[in-house]
Amino acid sequence: MTGTPLTYCNPLPLPDYPRGRFSRRDSVGGWLNSGEFHDFRECADPCVIFTGGRWVMYPSCKMAYESCDFVHWRYVEMNITDVGYAPTVVEFRGKFLLTACEAPLYIADNPFGSWRELGYICGIDGKKLTHFFDPMLFADDDGKLYCYWGCGAPGIMGVELDGDNPVQALSREKILFAYNPEHVWERLGEYNEDPSNSYVEGCWMYKKNQRYYMTYSAPGTEYSTYCTGCYVSDAPLGKFIPQQRNPVLKSSSGLIKGAGHGSVVDGPGGTLWIFYTCLAGRDHMFERRVGCDPAGFDGNGEFFTAGTSETPQFAPGINPRPELGNSTGWLPLSVGKFTRAGSQTPGRGSSFAVDNNLRTCYEAAEDDLEMVFEVNLKGKFTIFAFRVIWAETNLSYPDIPPGAWQYVVEASPENEGDDNWKMAFDGSDNQTDLLIDYRGIPETDARRVRLKVVGGPAGMRRGITEFTVFGQGFFPDKENPHGVYASLIS
Repeated sequence: MTGTPLTYCNPLPLPDYPRGRFSRRDSVGGWLNSGEFHDFRECADPCVIFTGGRWVMYPSCKMAYESCDFVHWRYVEMNITDVGYAPTVVEFRGKFLLTACEAPLYIADNPFGSWRELGYICGIDGKKLTHFFDPMLFADDDGKLYCYWGCGAPGIMGVELDGDNPVQALSREKILFAYNPEHVWERLGEYNEDPSNSYVEGCWMYKKNQRYYMTYSAPGTEYSTYCTGCYVSDAPLGKFIPQQRNPVLKSSSGLIKGAGHGSVVDGPGGTLWIFYTCLAGRDHMFERRVGCDPAGFDGNGEFFTAGTSETPQFAPGINPRPELGNSTGWLPLSVGKFTRAGSQTPGRGSSFAVDNNLRTCYEAAEDDLEMVFEVNLKGKFTIFAFRVIWAETNLSYPDIPPGAWQYVVEASPENEGDDNWKMAFDGSDNQTDLLIDYRGIPETDARRVRLKVVGGPAGMRRGITEFTVFGQGFFPDKENPHGVYASLIS
C-alpha cells in the first residue's frame, strides 16, 4: 500500500465484538421480530479517553479497546469486563475512576486496571444515588470532581464529588436540564412524532476556554432519529442553556444512523473527535455499533461536528483540520449495483448485501461453505478499500459462537467472464474475529469485484450484511465523452 494514506471507516472495526447484554433467552422486551429470540452482538455508549498517546475505549458490553490511529484496534481484557451499560472512566489525581449504570465506583492505577471497588456513589444524605443511569465522571482543571447522569425523567442530573472520597457527594443532586418538547429532535419516535415523551440521556462534559459543553442524546437509542445535542454553561453545575447550533450530530438515513450517546475526546495536534453509538437493530432494539468523526468549535464558540460518515476518512494526524472535512473522496461503488452469488436462501438474496442497510442481509445456502459473492460496478473504477460486515444469521452462544472469517477479494477489469481476476486482498489466513472488516488495499482498476469465503466459524451460515467497495471513477474520454451510452444518443 505504498503511497496510500491510512484511513478508517465507520462503523469502527473493533475485534472480538461483544455479545449483546440482552442476548440471552431469559431477557424480555426489545425483540423486533414477533418477540423471537436471536443472539446478537452489541457495542454502544462509547466512553473514550486519550491517554499515553492512544485512545482507550470503554463501551457497553465489553471493556476495553485501544488504538493509536482508529484503524487498528486491540481488545485488552481487564479484571472487570462488563459492569453495566454506559461505562464512564476519568483520569483523576494520577488514578483512574470507573462506573456505569447502577454500578459501584472502581479505581485503578492505569486505564486497564486492575480495578478495585470503592462502593456506590452516595448523595450528601449518605444514601446511594437513585436513577443512576448513563453516568459521566468529569475532572475539572481546578482539581474538582463531578458526576452527571440521567436517562429520561427527571432529566440530566449533576453533583460535585469529594476528591478525597469520590463515592461521597459534596452537593445536592441538581437537575441541569430536561426534555424540552420545543426541541423537535428530542421528541420520541422514528419521525419525532410523539412530543409527550423523550429519553434525554447519555451526557458527556467537555471544557473549552472556561466554558462547559455538555452533549446529550435523544429521543431514544432504538430510533434512527437518535441524535446528539449540546448545552453550554459557565459553571460545571449550571446554569445550562442550549446552544444555537443544535442538534450537533444527526443522521436518520443511510448505513450510519441514530448517532448518539458517546464522548468528546482530544487527539494529537489540537484535534477533537466525537465517538458515538449508531443503530443496527436487525433483531433487537439495542443491537448497535460504534462510530467516530471529527468535531470542533466555530467562531462563535459553539461546538459542532463534521457529521456522521460512512465512507473512508483520513486517520488522525494526516489532516490538520479534520473538522472542516476529513473525507478521502473515495465513494461507495457497489451500492445498488448488480450482484450474483453461488447460492442464496429465499428472502435473503444477493442484492441485500449492497443495499446500504444494517437490517437486511444476503445469506448463502446452508450447505454452501465456500460462498462466492460478486458485484458488477457497471463501469470502470479505481478501488482503494472495501468493507465487509458479516451477517451471522444463526449466531448462537455457546454452540455456534462468532469467530474469524477467512476470505479473499478479487477484482476484474472485464464486464464478464472468469478470466483476468486479480487478487485485491488475501485474507485466507485471517485469525482475527472482525464482525466489521474494513481494509485499505493497493489501488486497483476494476469493473467487477468478488468475495470468496474459504473458511469461517464452525457451524456459522455464510452471509453478508453489507459489502461495500470504495473508490473513484474516471472522467469521460474527450473523444468519446458519453462512453457506453454513445450508441443511444448518436
